[in-house]
Amino acid sequence: QGTGGSLTFSSQYGLVDVARLPVVEADGVPQPVPATPSNTSDAPAPPGGDDVFALLERLADLHAKGILSAEEFAAKKTELLNRI
Repeated sequence: QGTGGSLTFSSQYGLVDVARLPVVEADGVPQPVPATPSNTSDAPAPPGGDDVFALLERLADLHAKGILSAEEFAAKKTELLNRI
């Protein structure tokens, strides 16, 4: 769903951009990550309900797939909901 938004998490190693994480199949072999143009900006995106809802859907998908723990999901969900 091409909203152009990004989803990042902070960790002990700094910010982690979910779009840059490798996708791992059930057999444990990572898929190649396609090259994407870098539209990095240090300024946060202005609050927009549609973008937040799209990000919430992506977040829920990551949680449903077991990529995010319940704690990570809840923390990021709260952060996103505070934008609206």
